[in-house]
Amino acid sequence: MSITKPHFAALALSLFIGIPAAQAQLLDSVKGALGGGQQSGGGEGSLLGGLGGASLPSLGSVGTGNIAGVLGYCAKNNYLGGGAASVKDKLLGKLGGERQASADPGYQEGLSGILGGNSGKKVELGGGGLKQQITEKVCDQVLEYGQSLL
Repeated sequence: MSITKPHFAALALSLFIGIPAAQAQLLDSVKGALGGGQQSGGGEGSLLGGLGGASLPSLGSVGTGNIAGVLGYCAKNNYLGGGAASVKDKLLGKLGGERQASADPGYQEGLSGILGGNSGKKVELGGGGLKQQITEKVCDQVLEYGQSLL
């Protein structure tokens, strides 16, 4: 589920005149977008229902290099704490080190904030406001998945 223009209009209206029903409707939409991404068994499920209208790839399909790169991006941009760098380094070790991983296009995309790798679906992370909150959620899920690969 993606956040639509009517939902943003409802938010603007609720902020302007303080309508609790409009706030609740938008909150339900955001919960749906974030909750729709619960991973199913084995980490193969969709990460989120939507981000800017685009669906996100399954973490199991993006490749270890992209996971490591995204973790580097998330840590560098303060979406995650220092633990992400440790997981990224361990994943790089599994790939033969940073020099070897740097030849992986998925790793390079991940470092620039693009989640997708080998999946065929690519989503650019980052931004402000709601997109920042969704990016933080994505980074958390990528960290969890990266830890499961170790």
